[in-house]
Amino acid sequence: MSIHESYDAQIKPTKESGVWEFTRADKETRYSHFKDHKTATLEEKERWAIDILKMALSRSKKPVISCSFGIDSIIDVYLTRKALVELGRDPSDIDIVWNDTANEFREVRLYQKQMTEQWNLRLVVTKPKRTLKHIIDRNGGISDDYFVARKGDRRQGKPLSEKCCATLKHEPMRRVLKEKKWDLMVVGLRADESRQRLQAGLRDGEYFYSVSEWKAFVCRPILWWKEKDIWDYVEKENIPYNDLYRKNLIQAYPPNVQSTLKAHKEAILDLGLDYQDLIDEQTQIVDRRQAYFLESLGFKVFTPRTGCMMCPIRVKYGYMQWMRLNYDKVYNAMVYNLGYGNALMNLIPDDVREEIEALLGVTITPENVHEHLQEVLNVKPCTFDRFD
Repeated sequence: MSIHESYDAQIKPTKESGVWEFTRADKETRYSHFKDHKTATLEEKERWAIDILKMALSRSKKPVISCSFGIDSIIDVYLTRKALVELGRDPSDIDIVWNDTANEFREVRLYQKQMTEQWNLRLVVTKPKRTLKHIIDRNGGISDDYFVARKGDRRQGKPLSEKCCATLKHEPMRRVLKEKKWDLMVVGLRADESRQRLQAGLRDGEYFYSVSEWKAFVCRPILWWKEKDIWDYVEKENIPYNDLYRKNLIQAYPPNVQSTLKAHKEAILDLGLDYQDLIDEQTQIVDRRQAYFLESLGFKVFTPRTGCMMCPIRVKYGYMQWMRLNYDKVYNAMVYNLGYGNALMNLIPDDVREEIEALLGVTITPENVHEHLQEVLNVKPCTFDRFD
């Protein structure tokens, strides 16, 4: 029995005496592709994905693809369209739900319009009931734990960042799911994005019934795809992608940069990188395939994601530097209007703080930081670029 057939045979959710049963496949099924994915070819992974999708779609009366118009979800859309064709159905005969948080990148909005028209997508747009500023103000403003609290950490209560996600993303999705009565959600979750997602992937598998979160079947066709698989597939299938992925920022070069680059010169040129500019440490912006390769050589590269422009989760990884260089108006709104600046001053490294205080001739404290914030960023615009 194939893996998709095993999922089909086992997932038959029933509720007996208040307890749900048969919502997930057994461990052998859930772990099968996980065990094989490191040696599987891209063609094999594509086949796995399409077969899982065909099985899930055949069981569904009202399927939907959750799409952020990021690279993972657009590949979900592409694979689902292939699966529908193999089933003899119209590839556009499926709902695509996009949650517009009102904080989306301009590139995402343009790409959404492009793909909706180009692929004739049946788009459903949902929006939150509250704005980010309203959420922040309602919860007493921003403190430094907004940027460092781990997801799921309840020791100090639910972190504000989780309240943001719950209000801007999860509540609108639950609302529209209930309204539209979708019974299958196709999602672009990948296990290699975080340890938490790996654990979720092993626990639930590629196909399961979500009892508490969505009350619907969930299909994860690219669960075991690596980032390299994603970009190799984009190139192989010539899939259009969001311009956001062309704005990856080199934050630091490796110490042995010249010898490293010399050893990989041919690959560097094949990727369209300027070899001499890299040797001279002048290259700053690269596309995602180039970024992925340079990271493997020891470069530190900030790689943006779709979602809320003002999201705090990636601040500790260099997000503020990237925003400052690419979206200065939004950066200023974050720092001054939403209160990010006052809170972030508590997180800057000691050497940066000492340099600023020496330049300004004042001691920065939590009580006076709001008075000096503009001066701080005038003398040192890169104050919030790093937090290590």
